[in-house]
Amino acid sequence: MDPATASRLADALLGLHAGIVAFNVAMPPAILLGAWRSWAWVRHRGLRGLHLVSMAVVAAQALLGERCFLTHWESALRRLAGEAGYGAGFVEAWLGRLLYVEVPLAALLPLYIGWALLSLGLWWWVPPTRAPAQSVKR
Repeated sequence: MDPATASRLADALLGLHAGIVAFNVAMPPAILLGAWRSWAWVRHRGLRGLHLVSMAVVAAQALLGERCFLTHWESALRRLAGEAGYGAGFVEAWLGRLLYVEVPLAALLPLYIGWALLSLGLWWWVPPTRAPAQSVKR
């Protein structure tokens, strides 16, 4: 893979990672607000299941003492691109600053576990609903 392609893929992966983080962080407050405002989409079983699985992966990685696999993949792509570290490109510099904090993983562990437990608790406090069965017209 040529360095320019690896760099673009690393930037795309960083953008995807930032989107997943935003999704994971925003869902619990959105669910609570949506329950209060009677927004049907916050009870969508597929969306809620995706969020719960995503938070379970984050919590499991933290419990195992591992950084996110997306971070590892992005780093590998940056090495292929010949980039030594963060701050080289616009996307990398700004999204990287928002996404990556320089603290020990152990410091983030209670936050990750707590947010995952909140997400699990919301499954019962604001239960998702099954989509109504589609009627078949003959």
